[in-house]
Amino acid sequence: MRLKFLVAFALLATIATHAQRLSFDNVKTMYIRNSGSIFQQKEIKGYFFFYESDKIDKKTNEYTLQILDQNLNKVKEIKMQESNDFELLESSYNGDALSFLFHDYKAKTLETRLYDMEGKKLYTYTRQLDKKTENFLSQYKLFSNQDYTNQQMFSVDGKGFITMFPIKEGSKRTYEVQFNSSLKNKQWVYAPSDEEKYSEATILSCTDSIVVLEVAKRTKAANKPKISIVGLNFETQKKAFEIEEGEDEYIFLPEYCTNTKGGNNLLIGPYYNKKDNLVKDFSKGIAIYVIDNNGKTISKAYNNWASDIGKYLPLNEKGKIDDIGYLFFHNVIQASNGSSYVIGEGYKRVADGFGIANNILSGGLQGGNTKIKITDMVVLEFGPDYKIKSASIHNKRHSDFLNNAIDLYSQHAFALIIKAMGSFDYAFTLSDKEANNFSFCYRDYEKSSEYKGQTFNMLRFTGKKFVTDKIQLTTKATNMKVLPAKLGYVMIQEYFRKEKKISLRLEKVN
Repeated sequence: MRLKFLVAFALLATIATHAQRLSFDNVKTMYIRNSGSIFQQKEIKGYFFFYESDKIDKKTNEYTLQILDQNLNKVKEIKMQESNDFELLESSYNGDALSFLFHDYKAKTLETRLYDMEGKKLYTYTRQLDKKTENFLSQYKLFSNQDYTNQQMFSVDGKGFITMFPIKEGSKRTYEVQFNSSLKNKQWVYAPSDEEKYSEATILSCTDSIVVLEVAKRTKAANKPKISIVGLNFETQKKAFEIEEGEDEYIFLPEYCTNTKGGNNLLIGPYYNKKDNLVKDFSKGIAIYVIDNNGKTISKAYNNWASDIGKYLPLNEKGKIDDIGYLFFHNVIQASNGSSYVIGEGYKRVADGFGIANNILSGGLQGGNTKIKITDMVVLEFGPDYKIKSASIHNKRHSDFLNNAIDLYSQHAFALIIKAMGSFDYAFTLSDKEANNFSFCYRDYEKSSEYKGQTFNMLRFTGKKFVTDKIQLTTKATNMKVLPAKLGYVMIQEYFRKEKKISLRLEKVN
């Protein structure tokens, strides 16, 4: 399957390698989350787009799936007709197949459809929605922002797709993990034990053999949660390992997980003293764990804000990075020289004058007293022992994130909400195979005598220093998205609602 896909792209590339621009007309409805990049071994091979293209009658809509190569040449166009009771929730790509998660309002079902890269439908997996799983749809009402990222469906390289279901049964609040295979018509579901009546799970990563979860457990609904790191094995369909809070001297809250070059799992996030209040207290520093697929801890490294990180970044009297606040970790680049480069973005809780005034006038009924300020980009370099070696701050415009319930969340919890709603400025990271040269990209806003508006910034690390490039994003589009592209380019996607058109172009960068 993958070979056919690569051959198709290669043939098209030899016929027309200079398309560089493309547009689709008759785009009735387009959600930015229903498009994405197609990668093969970390290299861009193309893009996919799913949108409503026509209305057949009062009860039926036409939808179009477009598959393009890396030069924006059309590979495949697929038309399908569906009841207007259908809604596309999420989409994903796993190296061999595309997955689309639909909600059928009338039938009260969730339908996952898998397609190969020639447009052939592989399998359809259907799940009935009932009282137990009704909370699944609530997040899509909460995250109505066009830019929000996939929250419940994730790809498993070359094997299939994982979907996370929050479960509600009476007072019980727990979760289920469902795996849909793209290799054969096979599905399995993992459910935690009956002892875990009050638990919530977040997917940290999916490899070709393990899905890693962060699970917050409570013995009673109102109790303080305990955090566990859980690994599920795709082959055995069982829990491979669990590292429970209390086993270590600190509380570790992983935010990002990736595979090491040795095939283990690298997790990074803040750590706390066991008696800390996770809502109010600032973390002690940054922890990095390396765990194998059986749950054995290979190494642990703790980098304290004051004694370790303070050597490279300016800290205030509370140990926070001066004018940046907390760090959320977006990516880890593992270079062949043994160093790991961590891409982070700052955020901090600040007083919200407007919210405070509204609360005074309304008797506390209009929302929170604080808001989140999204701050600067930060790159941290860690040595082979995962102790910090260097750090750099890359300034950008600070923006506000507002949520009425933000006062109630811990720094870790509201960072995950900011990510889910697409409100961080970080976009993506690209690197060569050895990861000695890499680029990370982010959105910014410029206000000067020469230009006022959005920019897309790329910071390229040459092995010795960062080189900066940026694109001015002047547009009249309803919404815009910048996607990774072939070497030396980024891909600009614009949707014009009034004209009912998608416009795509490859923009050259240094």
